[in-house]
Amino acid sequence: MISAAEVAVRIKRLPIFPEAPARLAALLAQGSSGVDEFEKVIKPDPGLTANLLRLANSAYFGLTRRIASAREAITILGLKRVYDVASMAAMQGFLPARLPGYELSSDGYWQHCVAVACLAENMARAGGAHAPALVFTAGLMHDIGKLVLGEFLALHAAPILEKLRHDGVSLIGAEREILGVDHSEVGAEVAFVWKLPDAVVSVIRWHHDPSKVPEGVDRSCVDLVHVADALAHSFGFGADIGELRRPLDAQAFDRLKLAVPALELVAAGSLADIESLTGLAKASDRGDKL
Repeated sequence: MISAAEVAVRIKRLPIFPEAPARLAALLAQGSSGVDEFEKVIKPDPGLTANLLRLANSAYFGLTRRIASAREAITILGLKRVYDVASMAAMQGFLPARLPGYELSSDGYWQHCVAVACLAENMARAGGAHAPALVFTAGLMHDIGKLVLGEFLALHAAPILEKLRHDGVSLIGAEREILGVDHSEVGAEVAFVWKLPDAVVSVIRWHHDPSKVPEGVDRSCVDLVHVADALAHSFGFGADIGELRRPLDAQAFDRLKLAVPALELVAAGSLADIESLTGLAKASDRGDKL
């Protein structure tokens, strides 16, 4: 078992989440902010501006003309999508080379995060409804608890593996039994410290337990990320030690009302998106030019 104090110390050791996405989140929460306010946050940050333009001009966003300025990107993409892009740029900038305990490389972890974000959003569209607010960012951030818990997982690797291999326990269950806490709980604490929007915090907290979502929380967003998480793993995006046993909440799948053929089309159609966005993020990290 690990203590809350130990977890708190490890959270404090994480890099500080960049100021710009936090300020954009606060503007979104106000509900009355517009292009001018967003531009004032983004323009002084050349790295964020470059990433915004790079991603705005990617095939994933399907724009018919090239975006040349931050203001133009904000106007055309909209405030929510700009926040998604800012979060993506911020997150990929501080990933460790490897996540200890999970046997997962930085590239594998990042590809999984991008895959869940794309799949969750595309499933929402396939269901004939607008994607819930911030579902892309929620999918992108759903596993941030692993950035903290991996270190503790590595220290208790033997009993964790024993649970996975011989006791029929899922990874999240093994974390709870051996460590006394799991990466979704820890991730919600990280999200709170980073001042992520409440909707994103809720998805991070409940993405392994969608049927336990408290009243008042948007369960549809949690369901989308839960199913997208399972689907991403089935495609091999971000394979970790949990692949030995990874349960899917059937009720969450049923609530989405997506037939299997529709889900297969979503999955097939998302592969290019995942490859494109993962590659753009890597190129941005290297400072490449489009």
